[in-house]
Amino acid sequence: MSRKNECKIVQDLLPNYVEDLTNEETNLFIEEHLRECNTCKKMFNNMKTEIQKPDKEANKNEVNYIKKYNKKLKTLKTIIIIILIIFITILGRKTIILSSLSEKAKENQSYDNYYIKLNSYQGDYFITTEIYNKGEDYLRTWTRFSTDTQEIQKMIYYKKGNDQILLQEIGENKYIKKSFIEGRIYPVTYIPTNLKDKIESIIFLNSNSTYFSVISTSCNGKKCYLIKDKNNESYIDKETGMAVRHIEKNNENDLVIDYDYKFNIVTDNDIKKPDITGYIIEE
Repeated sequence: MSRKNECKIVQDLLPNYVEDLTNEETNLFIEEHLRECNTCKKMFNNMKTEIQKPDKEANKNEVNYIKKYNKKLKTLKTIIIIILIIFITILGRKTIILSSLSEKAKENQSYDNYYIKLNSYQGDYFITTEIYNKGEDYLRTWTRFSTDTQEIQKMIYYKKGNDQILLQEIGENKYIKKSFIEGRIYPVTYIPTNLKDKIESIIFLNSNSTYFSVISTSCNGKKCYLIKDKNNESYIDKETGMAVRHIEKNNENDLVIDYDYKFNIVTDNDIKKPDITGYIIEE
């Protein structure tokens, strides 16, 4: 076989040879020819370089991709850690604040001598409640005024020793009630039987929600924490742990209740039996 013809055959086989697709006998033939033919050897080297070059580029691209991926993964891990730290810090702050308020409120729960005034507003109604409490004696007055009808309703609940009386006024009609619900003035369900029963529910009304915020603010001239979720807002006095204002959200009219507390100021003169002149016994 002439050299020229042999070169043509080898050159035709080189692509398969470079890709390692030829058999052993063909490989021996090609390798023997390459040792003697510089032209074919040069062509073989060029083919081999062209094949290896994309592999190197692919490897380089793969390495760069892995580096970028690892960098992004590291950044993501850092962000997650920061978010967790912030979440734990916020949750810890809430827990510390609520625990502190609870401890302060418990100090006031032991008092059995206190004055409470509640002003509540909802729609056309304005309600004022005053409670004078000394030990087991108390005088509680509940007054509701309608801005729409201009009607005034009042209930007075008096207890001193074994002497108890419940009075009701509706407009010009005045009644001495034959029966009453022990411990509260109907129908105002948020009036406490005693201070101890109510404080904790006021403080933690909103904090039982899964999502709530605690914000430092002021209300009615007092420095407060605002405990807030989507349905409720409670302003808690930082100094005493007592509620200053509570707001219940609804679609029509929000209920707003303002609280005022005083301790160890109630005397026997504050708990006087109401004058029942003009009242009639309810049938």
